[in-house]
Amino acid sequence: MKSKQALNIFLLGPSGSGKGTQARLLTKEFKLFHINTGGDLREIAKEVTPLGKKVKSIIEGGYLAPSWLVFYSWFKKVADLSQSKGVIFEGAPREIVEAKRMDEVFTFLGKEKRVFIYLKVNLEEAQKRILNRRLCSKCHMEVSLVLTPKITRCPKCNGKLEKRADDTPDAVVKRFTFFKKNVMPVINYYKKQNRLIVINGDQSIEKVYQDILKGLKKFI
Repeated sequence: MKSKQALNIFLLGPSGSGKGTQARLLTKEFKLFHINTGGDLREIAKEVTPLGKKVKSIIEGGYLAPSWLVFYSWFKKVADLSQSKGVIFEGAPREIVEAKRMDEVFTFLGKEKRVFIYLKVNLEEAQKRILNRRLCSKCHMEVSLVLTPKITRCPKCNGKLEKRADDTPDAVVKRFTFFKKNVMPVINYYKKQNRLIVINGDQSIEKVYQDILKGLKKFI
């Protein structure tokens, strides 16, 4: 008999693999609470506080925030959710220590139905996507100049589209290096536990989405 527990999804993959796009589609499909740790940290970076200034320097330098700060950005949100509300994480966990901590927290909160999805992509294609993406300054929706080259305003709220401060060639190389060294062990950790779905992220958005839905069938 299949569990009636809420589904919790974790999207893993290098920058530019399409995690944000798929997270939005899956959030709507399963009525999940969407947590984007990168977006949360960028919000902290806007604050005129010592922490905000520190996080801003980390992001603009193309570096990654420490694990404890990432944990701080999402823990209270998850803890306040009802048992019937599932979540979807975009880009977390990023290290083995985070993975084990998240397992501990979600088990403690009784959110046992957890699925991890790895969007596997060619890094050259991922880099192209990154350098051609823009972020809405109002609603933070991500827009691709590859898919919509003439777009100048956000299609959702008409906000101004901006390039992320950390979307530079040097920063991208740093993130890819971090991914190979730190996130791939996390992916292998879940693979050994038979909790991982591997998806070809080089396909169209719709094909990737449909493949994810097929992969999720055995978990829901």
